Amino acid sequence: MYTIEKQLVPIHQKPLLESRFIIAHESGNPANTGKNALLNEVSYMSRKAEEGGSFTSHWVGSGGRIIQIAQTGKIQYGAGAKANPYAFAQVELARTTDKKQFAKDYLAYVWLLRQLATETSIPFTLNTGHSIEDKGIKTHHWVSRNLGGTTHTDPDNYLASFGVTLAQFARDLSKGSSSSSKEPVSQSHLVKRGDTLWSIAEKYQTTVQYLAAINHLPSEVIYTGQMLRLKKDSTITNSEIITQIQRTIGTEPDGRFGSNTKTALLKLYQRTYGIYPTGIWNDSLSLSARVLRSGSKGWDVYAVQALLYCLNYKNIGTLDKVYGPKTESAVRLFQKQHHLQVDGIFGPKTQKKLFS
Repeated sequence: MYTIEKQLVPIHQKPLLESRFIIAHESGNPANTGKNALLNEVSYMSRKAEEGGSFTSHWVGSGGRIIQIAQTGKIQYGAGAKANPYAFAQVELARTTDKKQFAKDYLAYVWLLRQLATETSIPFTLNTGHSIEDKGIKTHHWVSRNLGGTTHTDPDNYLASFGVTLAQFARDLSKGSSSSSKEPVSQSHLVKRGDTLWSIAEKYQTTVQYLAAINHLPSEVIYTGQMLRLKKDSTITNSEIITQIQRTIGTEPDGRFGSNTKTALLKLYQRTYGIYPTGIWNDSLSLSARVLRSGSKGWDVYAVQALLYCLNYKNIGTLDKVYGPKTESAVRLFQKQHHLQVDGIFGPKTQKKLFS
């Protein structure tokens, strides 16, 4: 038994002509196979759906996790103009290179396809028949061969790369695959238009403060398409944290630290003290900037925390605008590595070394 996490994109979907198919897909993206492959795919497809692009109803990945982004029983644009009006649901499988993860994903994939077929009284048969009249579970490849309107051949080759033939896939769909996996629990939330941190906290019965802390949010501002962690032990990547920093400071959110991000952080630091934000260090800034130490709070503290994090001082802790013990520890390490007085206080010499 699995939990289907509903993260429905707020879009209008037209009604089907008739429910005849459940369509099995896979992402076809060999460049996205890491820990966050599922979340990356969900985030990307959700944005495309809002922009009027292609989308399916469900995604499976991350070791058996299931996320629904569109309504079933209504048109989804994932299998071409011939099949879309007859597809009750369309299910994507996110890629992985890990055999153990694939095994878990595959079990959830088969379970979900059967579950959706049950909901609309579609038989558990795979790729039977050759026409629009032949109900059942169909691969995207079957649609291309028999109905047209698309040229995709998934998920055949991806399943075969892990030793699952179409014959095996058909048997598993017919009989079901047993799973010892525990019921997944929600680990993240994709921010949709109209969401607030308060509404998300209420939905998942947690607090704004907790969500802000585990997602390194310096304020309650969130953005459509942003993926928020719901649990402290769920995975958040270095790229995701840098993307959050970039969104906060108003620079291109590409998840990579470079000169543009450093310049934007210095501009934030300058604005904090009423100095024209050039993004270029000037020693006179030390005369205007306060000395930061334990207990200091504000956007100047955030700029320091964010830049230290981007420079790989991961012991900085939460980027929360509060100069606490972890910030002090990261400053001490920075000072030691740059042959400055090691006191954990962010004074003029440490400012210059960090920002120049």
